[in-house]
Amino acid sequence: MKTREFLESLPDLVRQQVPPELAGFQVGRSARSLAKLYYDQPVIHYEVWIQRRRGRVELGLHFEGDRDANARYLEHLRGQSDHIREALGEDVEVAAWDKGWARVHETMPLEPMTDDFLVEVSFRISAMIRVLEPLLREASSG
Repeated sequence: MKTREFLESLPDLVRQQVPPELAGFQVGRSARSLAKLYYDQPVIHYEVWIQRRRGRVELGLHFEGDRDANARYLEHLRGQSDHIREALGEDVEVAAWDKGWARVHETMPLEPMTDDFLVEVSFRISAMIRVLEPLLREASSG
């Protein structure tokens, strides 16, 4: 399957895999190689980025808004790093990033874009949503 078809199929699968209270995400406008899923603010989104040249797929929660807000979310999530890694695996990184942005992300090897790989990626990003979105909402309310 082509990258575009792969990424366009992803949101429907993810909606089926998250609890109803997390299924109301929006799908952001995406470049040809990435998909963005968000709730209230497009600058805070879950992203799946197909990196063909590197042979990787990056999955994660990205904070690409105001530098100060990004730093607050990052601080909150760093305080939850042990919980995040326990739930999602040791390869998940909670880190500052370019332009004052922040992210909780991991990469995985890019495999042929089959239905099986689509399901694998959807399971991975839906797991991130199930673990990270409650922490994000806790940070927003606190």
